[in-house]
Amino acid sequence: MTKPPTIRLVLCMGQHCNRGDQAEPLYERLQKALGDPRPGFMASGPARWEIATCLDMCDDGPNLIIYPQHEILNGLDLDTLDRLLKTVLDD
Repeated sequence: MTKPPTIRLVLCMGQHCNRGDQAEPLYERLQKALGDPRPGFMASGPARWEIATCLDMCDDGPNLIIYPQHEILNGLDLDTLDRLLKTVLDD
């Protein structure tokens, strides 16, 4: 049995975080790097990711939470996401 990924990324795609489609490029980048979002038991690779409709930080979006560290990234942009993905994929 394959061990599930230990890193979980949750991207908010709620109406405030995705205002003006600003979270769409983040979704596309995660999809390209990690595949489609899916539950942990179906995920493979160094990380799994999923979307949320609200992380309750609407004024600070786009938002992403990294588990198990519970690290919160507010105002996420592609450069920051790329640095995160490089770290996740290089480990």
